[in-house]
Amino acid sequence: MNRQDYQKSIIKSLTWLSTQVTVHNRLNLTDINVHSENFYRDLLNLAFGYNLININTINPNAAAIDLGDEGNNLAIQVTSTSAITKTRRTVRKFIEKGLYEKFDRLIILNIASKTTHTVPTIGDDSYRFNTKDDIWDIGDLAVKINDLDLPKIQEIDNFLNRQLYMKPTEKLPRNVETILRLIELISDEEHPAAGEGFLDEPFPDEKINKRFADHAGFLKREFLTLYQDYGAVLDSVEQESDIGQVKIRRVAQHLRVYSDKVLTECNGDPKKALTQLIEAFVGMLSENGFEADTGAAQFYIVKHLIKCNVFPNKEAANG
Repeated sequence: MNRQDYQKSIIKSLTWLSTQVTVHNRLNLTDINVHSENFYRDLLNLAFGYNLININTINPNAAAIDLGDEGNNLAIQVTSTSAITKTRRTVRKFIEKGLYEKFDRLIILNIASKTTHTVPTIGDDSYRFNTKDDIWDIGDLAVKINDLDLPKIQEIDNFLNRQLYMKPTEKLPRNVETILRLIELISDEEHPAAGEGFLDEPFPDEKINKRFADHAGFLKREFLTLYQDYGAVLDSVEQESDIGQVKIRRVAQHLRVYSDKVLTECNGDPKKALTQLIEAFVGMLSENGFEADTGAAQFYIVKHLIKCNVFPNKEAANG
């Protein structure tokens, strides 16, 4: 892995944790904030060579700060609240307790997402808190970590992978996974057949011109527009890839059943149903780590519509 790969992995881990904190807080499950204190203590010590300790384990009633490194004169509050009122209260307590005499710098680490304050500083003559430089969130951490040496970045990535459990995505049914894989393959711009599509088969009049007469022009334009970019690629994929013909037939059967259900939900409107189908498959692509473009998904669905696998004729479906 190179620097960019490690950085992507680190961002994914930190973003996952941030999302967990946000959701837990919305459900009033604030215990995750307590666990986050030790997690970020260890992460910051590893990344930046600090010697932070959890002040709350020494003094459970400690005000204003959660982590402290007396050697580096650094104090950190770990919070998931970004409101200016919280920032003002933290700085006020920091000054009232005389913590500025022990720590030269206070950092507020927002483990969810920070808010940009309009006031540049908060405090008084005894201590002045810089709202621009001293409020961090995961974006700031990612930038700072990216400036480190590659071995250290790799060490941080390993630490995050050990510490964070991200539930793997549940495996999709085989027929849906095959659809997604086909869409991914035909969306490859480097495929040698890209842009070489040539239409030599007529539209099925019974399906397009009769059943969807009010939308026939739209459906034909959609198909013809997309065919040049994706048609030959799909043909090549279906003929030459390791996805067997049995699987492709099962995909067609899945599309017939699923698309008919969507069409019914959309009161027989093919334009609305088509949009819903495409959004559903693109959504599954994103959730399962596939990379494809919307045009590829759109063409795949429209192609199967033309072949009567999408929104099947009732006679064919029942016969």
